Amino acid sequence: MKNIKSLFALLAACGLAACADNTPKTFSGVITDASMNTVTVRALTADDTYTFSTMDADKTDANGLLLGAPITVDYTGKLEEGTAATKVATDPTYAKAVGTWTMPDPINPESVMGVEIMVEGEAKSVNMATLVYASWELQGEADKILLKGQSLGNGQTIDFTETGVIARNAEGDYTLTIEGSGTVYTKAKQ
Repeated sequence: MKNIKSLFALLAACGLAACADNTPKTFSGVITDASMNTVTVRALTADDTYTFSTMDADKTDANGLLLGAPITVDYTGKLEEGTAATKVATDPTYAKAVGTWTMPDPINPESVMGVEIMVEGEAKSVNMATLVYASWELQGEADKILLKGQSLGNGQTIDFTETGVIARNAEGDYTLTIEGSGTVYTKAKQ
């Protein structure tokens, strides 16, 4: 009888160990909500959304956890609401891009013009009535983005897409250079 109890105890222990799956896993998606200790992520390929606890996660590569940013969440155990993340990482280009980018207005040196790049892919022009920025997205290469909008003038509206390259100038300021036109905007300090 003692051997049977020992066998049941051994089987129960093995069963519990099998349930505690500690293999590292990854969930990738887009940030839909974030707080001090949680991040909610919608999957890239499905409508699945999960909220992860980030309280004890490595946030070295979190880059502010901005809404709309692509994110990779590392975790162990079962994927469910409140699963503890072990590490969260977002695309650094996304965080660099968000902000107001301007240059001196060549017609009115007292003013600036440019583009405001916002979270969740929104963009808007700054003091430019004929070049209307509407949206943006990551281009797929580090420090490159796509800006989309419409050029208005001469009685016609033309959709456009521009590639912007983010870099740092000699003074350490972020710049956004529009390929093809050579236009260079400087990011406003926050």
